[in-house]
Amino acid sequence: MGAMLEGITIIELGGVIAGNFGQVILADLGAEIIKIEPKTGDTARNASMAGIDGESAIHLFMNRGKKSVSLDLKTEEGLQILHRLVEQADVVIDNFRPGVLARLGVDHATLKEIKPDIITVSVTGFGETGPLKDKPAFDLVIQAYSGHMSITGEENGPPARVGAPLADMSGAIYGCISILAALVGRGLHGTGAHADVAMLDSMVHLLAYDALSYLTAGAQPQRHGSAHAHIVPWQALQCSDGFVVVAARDEKFWRNLCDAIERPDLKTDERVANNAARLINRDWLVPQLEAAFVNKTQAEWVQILDEFDVPSAPVSTFDSLFADPQVEAREMIQSYEHPTIGDVTYQPSPMKIEGYSFPNGHAPMLGEHTELILTERLGYTPERIRELDAEGVVKAWSPEEARDES
Repeated sequence: MGAMLEGITIIELGGVIAGNFGQVILADLGAEIIKIEPKTGDTARNASMAGIDGESAIHLFMNRGKKSVSLDLKTEEGLQILHRLVEQADVVIDNFRPGVLARLGVDHATLKEIKPDIITVSVTGFGETGPLKDKPAFDLVIQAYSGHMSITGEENGPPARVGAPLADMSGAIYGCISILAALVGRGLHGTGAHADVAMLDSMVHLLAYDALSYLTAGAQPQRHGSAHAHIVPWQALQCSDGFVVVAARDEKFWRNLCDAIERPDLKTDERVANNAARLINRDWLVPQLEAAFVNKTQAEWVQILDEFDVPSAPVSTFDSLFADPQVEAREMIQSYEHPTIGDVTYQPSPMKIEGYSFPNGHAPMLGEHTELILTERLGYTPERIRELDAEGVVKAWSPEEARDES
């Protein structure tokens, strides 16, 4: 089977996670991602953030498999180069603040004049409309503003952010979905489109049924730590050396849990006879469970709960997770060769598609593909590219630089 998106070219403007992550997914599916970077590079390259041997782990993960072209879009020829690339592209995605693209001359209206069926996607913090459209936004800002932090954390503790940059990645994923939908739409109708994707909107959507409950019935959700607002027991329980989670959503699993902890009496106790009763008597039941779990190790409980068919899992740390046979069996650890730092080990795409082998490209050096793209696509000569490099219009990287940096 050929690449899912073979022949699709996507130009990426802007950077960091909200602008980068979705294109990693599309690169995994075979699209060519041409990452346009300023001469100073995408801010995700800042090695003071999650640094590894002079590179940033953010860049190494978020930009793998892409091609880097470094242009100064504030120069006339730099802008002309981008416009010529757009003529050959299918999609342009950015995560600049509203108005920036128009000032640069790369907004949807301008690009549509160059290529009538172009698809453009803008992923911003608050969207292109509304009173906060110009407000700066990062993952933490959106996690807080969207209400997620109000329902994350311990009941009597302060609000907490999700450890992974969920707001950034949710905006990126919805941007990716928008691109795929627009490509299908163009194939059906022959027209391009512009998608306005807000990280805030994405995170509001991910509030799921809690938001529906509030909007429809006025039910204000609270923080419950690892516990569930609507199901008991559904939470982490401390063992003698760690934690396991138990998710006894259905009554058969509740009865299995009672047997697993050698408390068959709980199966007939009216205080916990069903989920509605367990919700009312949560404060009585949870200590009963805690008293049982603290007497055995995490590994012992994992084995017991599996034997009794109770939905459960250890609360993994990274060292236990990436040594786990299931993660290994699913081939969720992979490496690529980076030009300057050698092997980079990471978690690859979770998609498994019959007959398709996913690519395994490295995160590019700044300007690594400037010469390749400009010569192959636009007909520039190497001599002219060196002149443009000297004039500050482009930055072109060569393998000789890798040897110098190492």
